[in-house]
Amino acid sequence: MCLNATMRPVPLQLRLLAVIVALLGARAPGAAAGPTNAHGVPAKGKFLVASKQLGDPNFAETVVLLIDYGTDGAAGVIINRPTDVMLAKALPDLKPLRTRRDVLYLGGPVAQRALLLLVLAQQPPSHSQSIFGSVHITGSLNTLRRLLDENTSRDRWRAYAGYAGWGAGQLEREVQRGDWYIVPADADTIFKTPAEEMWPRLIAKSAGQWAMNLPAGLQFASGLDQATP
Repeated sequence: MCLNATMRPVPLQLRLLAVIVALLGARAPGAAAGPTNAHGVPAKGKFLVASKQLGDPNFAETVVLLIDYGTDGAAGVIINRPTDVMLAKALPDLKPLRTRRDVLYLGGPVAQRALLLLVLAQQPPSHSQSIFGSVHITGSLNTLRRLLDENTSRDRWRAYAGYAGWGAGQLEREVQRGDWYIVPADADTIFKTPAEEMWPRLIAKSAGQWAMNLPAGLQFASGLDQATP
């Protein structure tokens, strides 16, 4: 899907959400995860795949990469909502962007005037945090400049405006309610799969896996057969 987002140019002096990356680094390792359920267990480096019942327009038919998860809350980036805004327009002072066709993605409803970068690299960029495998997140303007100076291909990095956040226990409740499926994240989905194909592929896979894990011997809910039409 492509959103008709309208954004003012982001001043070059604005730091690219470095405070979020710093907070990620401050998280104590091994934070307790939420309760186990049929839809999976949230964790950093996993995808949240919106179920068909999720009607919130901020998250309907979205795929979210969890970039942080713990007992005090969670944070993630929506990866399948490209906007109509070219990155060159959002960051007009970065001259190398003027000859490129990079688009800005809407990462979530929180702090939409700040940017996060997901980068695919064997060696972590400076001022970044590893999310899983070779995928890293950064809020460093210098890292973006370096990517542009090296003419890094568009299939190795993405820029997102804003992020999604959940308070303590909020995401667990949404998962228990059936709003989200949880699956391992992979780099190809983020950097190579067309945005409009991400959710359909993952929802089909997630719903199929959920059905396979249904317990044997399902029973009718008691009392429903006695209900008056």
